[in-house]
Amino acid sequence: MASLGRVLSLLPLHVVGTFILAIGGIVGAVEAWKIEKKKSIVILVLIVSMIAFTFVI
Repeated sequence: MASLGRVLSLLPLHVVGTFILAIGGIVGAVEAWKIEKKKSIVILVLIVSMIAFTFVI
């Protein structure tokens, strides 16, 4: 959704897609934290990188 907003030059769609990506990353990290702490840190770093990447490009 964030990429589609970027391609179509629709800032609201880009922001909504990034927000959904952030929510999914946080929930995924919390779920992974219950099972394996190392994996949750990797997920969190990847999500932060993806969010930064979508706003830079």
